Amino acid sequence: MPRTKQFDEQEVLKKAMELFWKKGFHDTSMQELVDHLGINRASLYDTYGGKDALFEKAFEQYRQMNTQAAEALLASEPSVKGGFRKLFTASLEATVKDPEKKGCFVVNTTTELLPNEAKWLPILDRNRKTFEALFLKYLERGVAQGEINPDKDLKSVAAMLFALNNGIGVVAKINPSKKDMIRIVEAALQVLD
Repeated sequence: MPRTKQFDEQEVLKKAMELFWKKGFHDTSMQELVDHLGINRASLYDTYGGKDALFEKAFEQYRQMNTQAAEALLASEPSVKGGFRKLFTASLEATVKDPEKKGCFVVNTTTELLPNEAKWLPILDRNRKTFEALFLKYLERGVAQGEINPDKDLKSVAAMLFALNNGIGVVAKINPSKKDMIRIVEAALQVLD
């Protein structure tokens, strides 16, 4: 008779995501995972397929949560410029308020695993394309509302805003001055004028 699992798979995945986010893939050992997750090694392998597969699942969970949060935040703001300001300010505040200064899990993964681990390139590129498409759609809404000049190269602007969003997570780790970072956001948003 097969044994029933004595743990919540989603809760364990969330805990794994937090540990990988804090320490990165390479600096997180299997023993740390076993200890942090509170499950034995056999259960970890049976349920998630090992460290690599667990990392991929935890990363995908973060990516989906992050994308959904950005979509909801932008959809809630009628002004496109105000929506981007709100999104970037929220990213900044999350990093500045985090006592561990973890930054963005996607950015951390990109800098840790690329270019040496090529299998991550398509996964991370899919994330970039998802965000650039989200930003482009929102910019197009701004054009339709008469808030953004239709002559702008919206694809390039969406790519620049994606780069800004990722850069906030990096620069805020170095210089956690909210005032300085807000000035950077405001300067970047002038491209929408």
